[in-house]
Amino acid sequence: MDAFSLVLLLSVSFLSAIMGTMVGMAMLVLLPVMIFLGIPVHTAVATGRFSMVGINLGNIGKFSRRQKIEMKYVLPFAIAGVFGSLVGALFMVRIDENTLKKFIGVFMIIVSLFVLLEGFLKRAAKNKRISHKHHILSVLAGFFIGSYIGIIGGGGATIVIFLLILIYGLSFHDAVANQKAITLPISIIATLIFMYQGLIDYRLGIPLFIVNLLGGWVGAGLIMKFKPVWLKRFLVPVSILLALKLIFF
Repeated sequence: MDAFSLVLLLSVSFLSAIMGTMVGMAMLVLLPVMIFLGIPVHTAVATGRFSMVGINLGNIGKFSRRQKIEMKYVLPFAIAGVFGSLVGALFMVRIDENTLKKFIGVFMIIVSLFVLLEGFLKRAAKNKRISHKHHILSVLAGFFIGSYIGIIGGGGATIVIFLLILIYGLSFHDAVANQKAITLPISIIATLIFMYQGLIDYRLGIPLFIVNLLGGWVGAGLIMKFKPVWLKRFLVPVSILLALKLIFF
């Protein structure tokens, strides 16, 4: 990769880490940009997932200091997600490049629609008394999302946020904070599988990891001060356009 493309990719990664912390769409921006810059699809998924660990670490450092993470919401979802991630990451390498590219595009559109439906989801969810039923739903959702993150990953964090709102009735900000603790172990397991499979390009992955760590830290501070409505209005159409390019061009 030439110097200009590398600087462009790192800049996009830093900004997407900030925006992804606030609305959960970092991989939806980073992944298609990596593919458009000529990085093979499987390598882009694996290297992007490796770099996402940086965002999670930057987020958790900030959110844990503010005591926003509650393990009663995190553990059922995260444990099931780890097993799902193991299955998904092992399966990802079996999908051919063109099919995987189209899958990524389709799920980018689906996740973008989730974001558009956020207002409806918030109205449907109410703070509720937590029971075993909610934890069972959390386990089922965790396995599904873990598998998805292991295979594609783009927008998985966004779906986790909305599922936490629907299942447990959390506020958007609390759901964002707890989502970081859920997706961190899922991302780590997927990354370990990709490392074992030799899919990660560390020449790109390590710089991306570092800028995502910084972006995640900055984004976690900003979300406490600003409502990310304007980000969604920008990211949703951009994500849909990138998805259409992946599917049809």
